[in-house]
Amino acid sequence: MSDAALDETGYQEAGNQTVRNVVNITVAGQTRQANLTSYRYTYNRTVDASEVDGDTLGVLPENTTVAEPPENDTGGAGNATVPGANTSDGVTFSVLAMPNARVGGQSVNPLASVSPEDLVRRLLETGNTSVRFEGNRTVSSLGGERTVSTFRLEGETNASDVMVHVATFDAGTDFVITFAVHPGVIDEQDRVDTLIAGLEQPFV
Repeated sequence: MSDAALDETGYQEAGNQTVRNVVNITVAGQTRQANLTSYRYTYNRTVDASEVDGDTLGVLPENTTVAEPPENDTGGAGNATVPGANTSDGVTFSVLAMPNARVGGQSVNPLASVSPEDLVRRLLETGNTSVRFEGNRTVSSLGGERTVSTFRLEGETNASDVMVHVATFDAGTDFVITFAVHPGVIDEQDRVDTLIAGLEQPFV
């Protein structure tokens, strides 16, 4: 992440994690196991009181918990472990960089075929919480135009809604997932887009 993006948005690094998975990758009808070492970085910021009415600050819906990744996971396409997003600070941005095997110019990373909505449900164990698609937009990042999808996790009141912004894309040597979470009563889109645009390679 560029220092300029962090300075502009007020975010700071809150932690990093190395995630190791064993997954099944199928190419040309043949399935092989592959060891994937991925890197996750989490950033957060302090919300200023002037940004939102303290009486209506959104929180995660009651039935929503954070998914905790096991040390290893073996499965088919889309079964790679995705580290859960840290929502304890209310406003977080996470980036997951995974090795990007390619066949015929296309990524064969197991998560490349997982839809943004499925990623949201996987990253945040939403239970019975309604997940509503809000729309797509495009952000320039790592040499390409990237689609960012926004979802709303609906709470019992508008004040308890949670917004989620997710992007997945092929960035050459890396397959990248970005995941931002914040209360629905805060307008965080511009900051999220600045962070996505500020990604830098290599990630390690």
